[in-house]
Amino acid sequence: MQDHVAQLVTSALDAFDQPGKSVAALVRQAARIAALRQDYLAQYRFQMELIDVGTGAAKTDPTIAMINGNLVTLLGAADAGAQVVEMYMHYYSGRKISGSDNLYVISVAQLESYLAQARGVYNEYSVADKTSNYYAHTTAVAADKQQAKLLPIIHQHESILERIRQDVYNYLLQTETSLHSGKPSSSVFERGLEYVRASLAEYAPAALEKFAAAEASLAAGTPEDLTHALTSTRRMIKDLADALYPPTGQTIIGEDRIERVMNDDAYRNRLIQFAKEMLGNSLSGKVLGETLASYGKRISNLDSMANKGVHSDVTASEAEQCVIWTFMLAADLLRIADGTSQDLKPASK
Repeated sequence: MQDHVAQLVTSALDAFDQPGKSVAALVRQAARIAALRQDYLAQYRFQMELIDVGTGAAKTDPTIAMINGNLVTLLGAADAGAQVVEMYMHYYSGRKISGSDNLYVISVAQLESYLAQARGVYNEYSVADKTSNYYAHTTAVAADKQQAKLLPIIHQHESILERIRQDVYNYLLQTETSLHSGKPSSSVFERGLEYVRASLAEYAPAALEKFAAAEASLAAGTPEDLTHALTSTRRMIKDLADALYPPTGQTIIGEDRIERVMNDDAYRNRLIQFAKEMLGNSLSGKVLGETLASYGKRISNLDSMANKGVHSDVTASEAEQCVIWTFMLAADLLRIADGTSQDLKPASK
């Protein structure tokens, strides 16, 4: 994955000044790179550029919602909220019209479209015949006045687009430098790693050992090591289940009327039951059901990926994804355990 990201960064920088390259295309490239690095703050910043904030899209955009959720998982609700506000203020300052309190909060693609339209209209007002002929002179004067009205609008759009363009360039350069210096992960992801390691040490030391083993196997990179990385992630999740919801042997009937045994092997059932009991007083019935279904799907997907190593070869990218997804799942469950989950809030009436 690191090599893939490095290739994307190099390609983006090499083609950065290519004629006809739109700013919107540059922003989308940067957003993709940020997502692959789990650099969710940068991804938030670029996603804001890609949506029409003026329509309230920031409140409904699924990518923004996913980013916010990942930030809370990595940083906790309070810190994540503060970081998002800081990124929004960065967006705000970049979209401010010089000499005014007004903002352009349309998407970067719309900005480019409006700029092209303004330039087109400006060119239409150009008058080739500026002789002393009265009518030609009058027409030229009127055209000059219209062009004078359009110039500030054109300059405002150009100024905002150049700020965004420079912001993307700075991010690509910083990312390239980080990759070359052996820092493939973003600072946000690193802070999340610190949280998970510290929390596992407190709640599930055995799971922490498996997580460390998965990271070491992933770094080694041989086919056998990659298989070991997947095996370690599955064992890590089971150890976490044993710590958060030890096996009781009890059979619990869910709201779907399906019986689920809480024995040693059924660690997936135990993790879902742990989340249900912890979140039951915080989420309304429908939301709780959707949340638990999401956890169930994530755990099943991780199990399927981890089991792949038993039956077939595993690529480095697949192993890395499995370790990252396991880490994010563990972070979500640990935040439920320590009370810092974004889902631990009063249920809506």
